[in-house]
Amino acid sequence: MKLRRKTPLLPSNLLSVWRRKGTIQPRYAKSSMENLQVANKLIEAYKHCVGKKKKSLKKVEDTLEDEGYDYHLVRGLSLLLDRRSVFECSSQADPSAVRRKIFLATGKTGPTTTTEQRNTIIEKVATQLEISREELEDEMYADLESELILKDFKSISAQDLLEKYNLSLAQTLLFDSTELRFTVSGNWQKIFFKTKRLGLIYDVYKDNGVWVKIDGPASLFKLTRRYGTAIAKLLPTIVSSPKWTVEAKILWKFTNEIYTFKLESWKHNPLFGEKQAVEVYDSVVEENFSKRFTALSSGWQLKREPEPVIAGKYVLIPDFSFEREGAKLYMEVVGFWTTEYLMRKIEKLKKTEERMLIAVDETLACERLSKLDKQQSLNIIYYRNKIPLPPVLRYLEESYKEVRVKQAEFLKNLNVTFTESVIKFEEFAKRTGVSIEAVRTALTEKTPGNYTVLPDSLVRKDKLEQLKKKLDQQIAEKGKLAFTEAIKIAQTEQVDLTAAVQILGYKIVWHGINTENAEIIKAEE
Repeated sequence: MKLRRKTPLLPSNLLSVWRRKGTIQPRYAKSSMENLQVANKLIEAYKHCVGKKKKSLKKVEDTLEDEGYDYHLVRGLSLLLDRRSVFECSSQADPSAVRRKIFLATGKTGPTTTTEQRNTIIEKVATQLEISREELEDEMYADLESELILKDFKSISAQDLLEKYNLSLAQTLLFDSTELRFTVSGNWQKIFFKTKRLGLIYDVYKDNGVWVKIDGPASLFKLTRRYGTAIAKLLPTIVSSPKWTVEAKILWKFTNEIYTFKLESWKHNPLFGEKQAVEVYDSVVEENFSKRFTALSSGWQLKREPEPVIAGKYVLIPDFSFEREGAKLYMEVVGFWTTEYLMRKIEKLKKTEERMLIAVDETLACERLSKLDKQQSLNIIYYRNKIPLPPVLRYLEESYKEVRVKQAEFLKNLNVTFTESVIKFEEFAKRTGVSIEAVRTALTEKTPGNYTVLPDSLVRKDKLEQLKKKLDQQIAEKGKLAFTEAIKIAQTEQVDLTAAVQILGYKIVWHGINTENAEIIKAEE
């Protein structure tokens, strides 16, 4: 008989938390020398106890607790190491059957009150089973946990053990959640596959990104334990994404209060370990397209399996997204298919409002699919063996032009009054959610009267006059001015001298290719 535990949860009595101002967090084990030392001692104990009884491990555990180490940590780490172990009952006979024979024999002779009477019964049963008295003593309780033999142990580093312990603490706390919501920067396909496989109830919505909300076990009337364990099992898949945020409402059963539990990748990755999911393409066609498109350096950022697209009551995870200066489009590759799969895909695509490029294996050309061409937000291209790049690029450029027109129209109608002395196009583009080029075009065509347009910014005219006076003063005092020194003066005014030098009425005189030897002089000289 072999035993290996699989549940990701720790018992609630090993969960230590702190609560403050409506928030709750487990007491994580940081990678301190003390915690690493405890982990190492336990790992070494398991290595050396292979072939020995489990009660030998319990002695090590008790010794560490007697030395003053936190019992939550010691027992929690031991439990995780148990799950990496195979324990086996060494008895050749069934221990429960052996005990039954002993109890039956005792029933015939009456209760034993002396050691001699006990030994007589043990000898009698041993003779019946054709084993020695010592063997019977060993086999009688060989199925008790303390008597199990450690047959195999899969070792682990102390750092990895602490990370698994921290993740298990978070999973255990989620067991009592009333709701869970999360957002990630990737790995969506695996997350939804896991969510559906675990039978979790979820909803998808947009709130500065795509979020998934899952009803927690404490909000349901049945299947609480199984459902809570399912939510706990989802957490490792979520945190294997590059970036992620998890928020949960926890019903603290000891006080019947609701607390907020929050996890963020930037803060908790060091505790859980950065174990990112490996990117795997669904087909050679997708992988080939990704490599060829990336090699183009087209200005578009290609992302594999981006955030989900909401299509009515459905969720669609596109194969790729294309992003460029405020413009964003998606691409779905339809390759191998069945009739049922194609019908589901068509229904989802009909309901999406996002701009979508659909690359279809030309062998799928059918009436139902061709009807999607009539939908304004969708565009279909056909391929054989590999996705052609020219039609993809044409579609992207056409879409980008449309986005730029919309952005320019938005900026024209934007009622804004500038007060800063320098307005960087890049910063303004980020604030308004449009492209830098759209900002440059709009502000060049409609420049505020008290500003001057530079290639990368707007600069207030009095700021340029102030800079010109400083430069003139330096030239008057020294007779000439080094280009590098002039740049430093301009930087104090937050002005790019290279872009403003002609407007200010200067020119750069080069003495070789080294900027250290260059000078600026007045343009008329």
